[in-house]
Amino acid sequence: MAATRYSGIRARDTDRADVCGLLDAALTDGQLTEEEHAARTAQAMRAKSFGELDDIFGDLQIPDDLVDAPVVRVDRRRPRRWLAPLAVVVAAAVAGAVVGGITRGVADSPKLPGLPGARGHSEPSEHVPMLTTGAGLGYFIAEYRAEFGDTKADEVTLYPEYVLVTRPARDNPAATARYHYDGNFDKSTTTPGRKPDVRTLDLATMDVPALAGLLAGAAQTTKVQGGTVTHAAAEFDSSATAGAGPVFRMHTTNQAGASGSLIVSFAGEPLRVNVTTG
Repeated sequence: MAATRYSGIRARDTDRADVCGLLDAALTDGQLTEEEHAARTAQAMRAKSFGELDDIFGDLQIPDDLVDAPVVRVDRRRPRRWLAPLAVVVAAAVAGAVVGGITRGVADSPKLPGLPGARGHSEPSEHVPMLTTGAGLGYFIAEYRAEFGDTKADEVTLYPEYVLVTRPARDNPAATARYHYDGNFDKSTTTPGRKPDVRTLDLATMDVPALAGLLAGAAQTTKVQGGTVTHAAAEFDSSATAGAGPVFRMHTTNQAGASGSLIVSFAGEPLRVNVTTG
């Protein structure tokens, strides 16, 4: 592809998100296979310039809502037939920024008397926030650190009123334990013979304010009108490329039966939006 005077301009996170939106729409529209989509999305997240981004989406049609985005060059506009769902993710994140702003101190602070997460291990809490919100996520991370002395886990699934955790057993690192949290941590099962190559994630690496905004805007992002987040999971994506980091997956639904999911990195970078009508 011939270079243009725009090729060397440095790309922003919003430009990468626009291209990911184009790729998601192209996958839905049948222009890309699953393998092509995965490969191009990985390229887009690593791209440093407009030139690199141009090479990723140059053969794709451009949706109406992205035709004037900086990443789309005027001389490259093409027929347009669909919308890119990831294009609304950034705007949705802004909606919850205030909620997220109050959680970083909770997640990062030491356990001092009077702060959320400061209670003793056996003392029940009567003020656990809804756990599928930014405030609830920050509160849980603080509670988790107070309970286990670290923030490592295999997988964490948050529901509005409780959390399920899989991690190495406290009394036997060679076993896997499953815990239920609803203000207290209760161990439900322990499985021996834990494999040494089990990948663990670190909850402390989550950008809680960014994720709080995405949680607040998840129903809007997934186009589930009047919906709520039914559950959210911190996990490794089994379909991702080898070496990919953990993701935060948010699931939404409403009373009409519509549902969707938003998948982002721990830093809040949008990876994929799935929408299912009821």
